Amino acid sequence: MFAFVFLASAMEKWNDLRAGADAEVLRAVSPAMRIAKATVAENVGFNLCAMLPNDELLVKCATLIEALGAALFACGFAFGAKLLILFTCAVTPVMHPFWRHLDDASLGNDAVLGVEMIMFFKNVALVGALVYYLGMRNELSEARERVKKLKTN
Repeated sequence: MFAFVFLASAMEKWNDLRAGADAEVLRAVSPAMRIAKATVAENVGFNLCAMLPNDELLVKCATLIEALGAALFACGFAFGAKLLILFTCAVTPVMHPFWRHLDDASLGNDAVLGVEMIMFFKNVALVGALVYYLGMRNELSEARERVKKLKTN
């Protein structure tokens, strides 16, 4: 079930991306990417993001990582969980920057702030669940090894 959340999201984005430059996902992502690139350039001191490909290619790569990670995670591979962590950590601050809406909240328009904050921390919780899964997976592997050694002795 957990992997299905990511897989369904990736498939929806992929179907939308087949429309090309008119894709709804690109219209939603492009302004956020533009702001994130400007923020990085401002804080780094030079246009580091000039080396990145266009937004459409970035979204396609992110969608591919999300789909591959979800499929591998559903099949029980730890690498899938690691891909999902990479995807979520890269996408969350770009797509859900609730801190940009703090001024709007002081003006009485706190609906956007609330939604972005909920989505941001939902993604933080998803990353936490994936990290927990990886930790428990290691613990179970070590426990199986200990039991195997006890049986052979």
